[in-house]
Amino acid sequence: MFKPIKSVNSKAFLALYLVITLIILVLWLSRMEFTQPDRRDIPDKLRKFLISPPQLIPQFVLQGDEKQVLTNVSLDGKWSFVYFTHLYCEPECTVVVKVMQHLQRLFAGSSIQFLIINFGDNTDTASLSFPNLKTYGGSSEVIESITKSVDFLYLEPEEYEHSLKVEQQHYIYLIDPQGRAYAVFKPPFTSLSIQIIFFQIRDFYARSE
Repeated sequence: MFKPIKSVNSKAFLALYLVITLIILVLWLSRMEFTQPDRRDIPDKLRKFLISPPQLIPQFVLQGDEKQVLTNVSLDGKWSFVYFTHLYCEPECTVVVKVMQHLQRLFAGSSIQFLIINFGDNTDTASLSFPNLKTYGGSSEVIESITKSVDFLYLEPEEYEHSLKVEQQHYIYLIDPQGRAYAVFKPPFTSLSIQIIFFQIRDFYARSE
């Protein structure tokens, strides 16, 4: 008399097991798709510059020294050069800032953006102001979400000999018109060398996207 009940329980358990297995399989497949390798045919001359695969910049809101706002939407539809730096970056950052300023003059009249982001836990960007370059800051949580997406590394002041000096990577990042970290330029570089590579990257982008 107990056989029908046992049969129902067995079928219910089997159905539950299959549902759980299906969910795990779907999650696994979606994870595989998310981490699949870059299948672009990247030219050798661009391989050391391109971020593979491009990394989507997360949603963010930053504020400039004149209360202007920069968001992830501000990156859409145009190329952007971004340099992360800090209030206590000098003298190391001076060279990179000059490269950014010269790049901006080389691309005068274009829609390309040149942005400085203060990665310190400090919204006061007026103290970190460079002529003709837009400077933005925000909370450490927001900045960290951006730096993680581009693998930007730095040491907090308390981790660097207990001083205000910050050890940082002096990289210039290139954000594509889809709001993705697309390429990175590592020192040594000049504004002219970056301009030449950018033209090659832009051509590759037009052919591969």
